[in-house]
Amino acid sequence: MAKAVAGKINFNTKHLKRGDPLPPYNGKLRVYNMRLCPFAQRTILALNAKNIDYEVVNINLADKPEWLTSKSAFGKVPSLEIKEGVCIYESLITVEYLDEVYPQRQLLPKDPLRKAFDKIIVEASAPIVTLFLKSVKAPDTITEDNISAFSKTLKYIQDQLIDRGTPYLGGDEPGYVDYMIWPWFERLLVFKEDNPNLKIDSEKFKILTAYLDKMKKDPAVFPYLVPDKVMLAFH
Repeated sequence: MAKAVAGKINFNTKHLKRGDPLPPYNGKLRVYNMRLCPFAQRTILALNAKNIDYEVVNINLADKPEWLTSKSAFGKVPSLEIKEGVCIYESLITVEYLDEVYPQRQLLPKDPLRKAFDKIIVEASAPIVTLFLKSVKAPDTITEDNISAFSKTLKYIQDQLIDRGTPYLGGDEPGYVDYMIWPWFERLLVFKEDNPNLKIDSEKFKILTAYLDKMKKDPAVFPYLVPDKVMLAFH
């Protein structure tokens, strides 16, 4: 079902900048977004997975429109406008809100313990984020500890897939944990050829590699994929 709504949404609208007017509110859920922001991508994926109708307002984060802080107090994306003038922000907060308010396609487990374990995986993915950001922005700052932590994290996630015995960390279909860590894996898959530090050994991590191949084809994920050349040029 996710494809039904996601396929109709224009994700590539102009990124609004200083001096651009705030688009009139049309009554739909609205995501203040930046097309290449991995954090905002989490909110987009949750909306797609739940087949919720929404609109995207892209923001130029290098030259932010003056009105952005009225939609996000810290001037960051994502911000989710629930009704005119009522916004929540921070990626995980927006996703948990959507999961509570829109019960279709539950993303977080209802069982408190399983929910806690899923959130642990999201938190445990931090070394992937760290190594990616250092690799593209400050490669000279990469340490052996960063590389070791990255490898251990890949093993941890693969071990979770093995232990759970399901195609996805969330079960038979992707859930909260899958969508929250996917944006970083999408970037690893793009940058792995140019940066050996980010390469995922397909022999050592066969199960993880197969899982990522499935995730890339998921109907909530696929419509929002960024062409490799665009991703590489941006970073």
